[in-house]
Amino acid sequence: MNKKGIIQTVLVLLMITFAVKVQSQEILNLEMAIETGKKNNEKIKMFKEKVKQKESEEKIAFGNFLPNINLSSGFTHMNEPIEMDLDPIRQVTMTLQAKNQVDFSNIYNILQGGTGLTQQQRASLYSNYYSTLDKQLPKFSSEIKKMDYWNLTLSGMQPLFMGGKIINAKKYAEKEKEVMNSELKKAENEITNEIISSYLNVVLCRDLIKLRKEVLEGMKKHRNDAKRLMEEGLIAKHEYLRAEVAVADAERVLFDEENKLSLSKIALKSAVGIKGDEEIIIEDSLVFYETQESIAIFKQKMEENQPVFQTIRLKREEAEIKQKIDKADFLPKVYLFGKYEIMQSYLSILEPEWVVGIQASINLFNGFKDSEKLKQNKYLLSEIEYLEADTKRKMNLAVEKFYKRSEEHTSELQSRQV
Repeated sequence: MNKKGIIQTVLVLLMITFAVKVQSQEILNLEMAIETGKKNNEKIKMFKEKVKQKESEEKIAFGNFLPNINLSSGFTHMNEPIEMDLDPIRQVTMTLQAKNQVDFSNIYNILQGGTGLTQQQRASLYSNYYSTLDKQLPKFSSEIKKMDYWNLTLSGMQPLFMGGKIINAKKYAEKEKEVMNSELKKAENEITNEIISSYLNVVLCRDLIKLRKEVLEGMKKHRNDAKRLMEEGLIAKHEYLRAEVAVADAERVLFDEENKLSLSKIALKSAVGIKGDEEIIIEDSLVFYETQESIAIFKQKMEENQPVFQTIRLKREEAEIKQKIDKADFLPKVYLFGKYEIMQSYLSILEPEWVVGIQASINLFNGFKDSEKLKQNKYLLSEIEYLEADTKRKMNLAVEKFYKRSEEHTSELQSRQV
């Protein structure tokens, strides 16, 4: 390979190296960091899946309004078939009919001028008539149900009135979905707060490093000046050694700050969800901003935007809906039902092909369980009220604490600027 080819190869390698380096860097601002963190965070993904679960539960609750249709099939074997035997009635019928025929024959002979039938004649006629009837009349017995039979039944039930339980169950499922969305928002706020803290920590460390470098350059200049003055005999050697120590201390502090910056970037990458050795570049810088809003405004915004208060409100609404659901147990339940037998060849003469009807039921006594459920809901509502009051007190205290700390830092910064 000639010299020109070597130069071209080196240039290509340099371009590839530069391209890889550029690709392994990512420029981040705070908005991008928050958006990326929300997209990559596993906890947020977990709560999104929980929201989907609650959406499915809401659809399940809606399904209670629709009819319940079932298709069932089975095979049954009995120890013997079910039969209906009416032979005693047949025997009585033939006996009465044969006796009547004998009496009619006797009367006919008398009306013709003859004498009445003797006992032997009556017995002979009775036997003949009975035998004839026995041959002519069918057996009064029938197989109602076979010993082995199949069934294929289509049945359905449609609730008509369940005391409001179905409607309130649907509302409860909707509130559960809202609660999970509130939990999702809380998780997003937590990861946002973590990203902001990590991001600002990186910016702070970077600015501190810049300041430490300027201090180090000043220390080195002072050391060089001290060395020259020592060599000229204008200052003692310990003055120069003191300048050397100061440079060494400044270098150590700079090294510590660079390590802190490296750790801060690792924490930021973990919070944002950036994996691998990809380098992040932060272009923002810290700017002092003095808020003009009062503490009352912050408390108001806290109550309006804090997800925990929304969750408590939804939990209270859920408890109220649950109370309505439990009250429904004291009311009657009415539903429409129907059944159709598809395999009709196995039906007995006593079984219908299809039936429809309406049915109602009400519980009269179940060991006071329903009334205790209502008491339990009442206690739960009281618990939620106490929880809301305690949470509001603690959150107001936190707002006051951070507001006072902000005022202290503002005053300190302004005094240093003066």
